[in-house]
Amino acid sequence: MVLMLRLILVDAALEPIPIELRNDEAVIRVARRLGRDPDHMPLDKALHFRAMGKLRNKEVRGRPDIVHKFLLDSLNSLLAAKGMLTVYIHTINGKVIEVAPGERPPQNYINFLGLMEQLFKYGSVPPGGKWLLRIVDTTLAELVKSMNAPLTILLERDGEPIRILELADLLIGSNGVVVMVGGIPRGSVSSGVRMLADRVYSLANGEPLTTSHVVNSVLTAMEIKIGLV
Repeated sequence: MVLMLRLILVDAALEPIPIELRNDEAVIRVARRLGRDPDHMPLDKALHFRAMGKLRNKEVRGRPDIVHKFLLDSLNSLLAAKGMLTVYIHTINGKVIEVAPGERPPQNYINFLGLMEQLFKYGSVPPGGKWLLRIVDTTLAELVKSMNAPLTILLERDGEPIRILELADLLIGSNGVVVMVGGIPRGSVSSGVRMLADRVYSLANGEPLTTSHVVNSVLTAMEIKIGLV
C-alpha cells in the first residue's frame, strides 16, 4: 500500500471581493489598474486595506498569499511528487477547493491571483478540460467523512504538545490520516472545524507558528522518516 497523507488548509482567508465592497470606489480603482474583475478577484488586504475596514471579522480575511504559499509548500514537496499527498482548501466562507494530484500552482503571486479569479468565476481552473483546481459541492464535514480516515488531526497552537518526529511516526503508522492546518493569519480555527478532529496537537508548546512553518515541518519530517531525503 502506498503511504497517503490528506492535507486540508482550513478556514483559509480566501474569498472573492464581498458583495458589500464591489461598488467601493477604491476596490473598482484597484481592479481597473490590475485589469481584474471586481466581482471575482480575490479579496487581498494588501490591495483592499482601506475598503476592508467595513467588513466583519476583517482581521481573518483577505490573505490569499497564505493559500499561495501553502500550495507551493505542499505541491512542491517530495511526498506530492511521489503521489503520497492529496491537498484540499476549505475557505473561511465554507467553500471546498480540490487540488488535482500531480499539478503545481504558479510560482508568481500575481499569476496565482488570476487563477483564483478564474476559479471564483467559473468554478474550476481552467474552465474546461483537465482541471488544476475546482470548487467542490460539499462541506468540510462531508469531505472529511467521505475520506473515511483512520484519524483526523488538527494542528493548533493550543493543542496537546507533540514532537514533530513523533507526529511523523503517527502519520506513517496510520496510513490515510487527514491533517488540518489553519489558513487564517491569526487566532484559532472555527469551532465547527475543531469538532471534526479526533486529536488536536501543537508542534511548539503553544508558541504561534506560521501555516508555512507547520506544513513544511510535517512534510519534511515524514520525508525523512520514510527515507525520501
